[in-house]
Amino acid sequence: MNDIRKVCVLGAGKLGCRIALLSGVHGYDAVVYDVSREALQRGPEQQKTMAAPLVSQGVFSQSDLEAGLRRVVFTADANLAAENADLLSESVPEVLELKRKVHAQFDKLCPPKTIMTTNTSSLLVSEIEDVVRRGDKFAAMHFSRVGSVVDIMRGPRTSPETVEILKRFALSLGETPIVLKKETDGYLCNAMTIALCQSALLLVMGGYADMEDVDRAWMAVRRSHVGPFGMLDNVGLDVILNIFEIQARRGRPGFKESADFIRPYVQRGELGVKTGKGFYTYPDAAFMRPDFIKNVLR
Repeated sequence: MNDIRKVCVLGAGKLGCRIALLSGVHGYDAVVYDVSREALQRGPEQQKTMAAPLVSQGVFSQSDLEAGLRRVVFTADANLAAENADLLSESVPEVLELKRKVHAQFDKLCPPKTIMTTNTSSLLVSEIEDVVRRGDKFAAMHFSRVGSVVDIMRGPRTSPETVEILKRFALSLGETPIVLKKETDGYLCNAMTIALCQSALLLVMGGYADMEDVDRAWMAVRRSHVGPFGMLDNVGLDVILNIFEIQARRGRPGFKESADFIRPYVQRGELGVKTGKGFYTYPDAAFMRPDFIKNVLR
């Protein structure tokens, strides 16, 4: 795309590294910015780990991967990250005050041409966009798994031209852009997934079944390789806690109780797949074993 050549990614976590990797593989220069030196040092290896199955599945070739990795730079220098950026993609933790802070910071550092986007899972564009001057060039652009959907959500000031550029950018990455007609927290798939996981938690908290049987029910009936609690572990329980706390503050029924249920796991550092333990223990999680669904004699 002529409109976009350099992508500035804020946040060197799983999502930020994935967005930068996709951008690099598809010919864009990408700079990943983070305040954490540890996260920056982990980033390149994290990208190689997440890319390995994509290469084996034929999503892209090994040579494309190697070329893409060379296009990605990791830095703690905000000015370097913002310099000459055409597109900014923010993937910092799901905390409203933090997102507002970094967007206000980079609105000052980025050139006027830069389109700024948030990869938020549950916040609204209108809750963030008033801290930037370029409201016409601000939107949500939410990435799901590779080769699936990119949600694009307008804010109060987002221009049609910005939406069109983001659609074409998503297509250039091999993704399917879906533009929402109006703002909603959770977009489409995330909203449905959150409702599923919330239902699963309420069943366990209500004493109707244990975690494993809730997952067995979903996996067996839906012919799925993972159930709601495995999904929560994969997202990260710290991320889920932030989302549920946001929903609780909005007065959504049941979310305060669900947040209270998850909070002890987060306090113990049991965040799911990324820490090796959450609801399940990894890498050999019980639900991944061939006999999980049939293993009901206990």
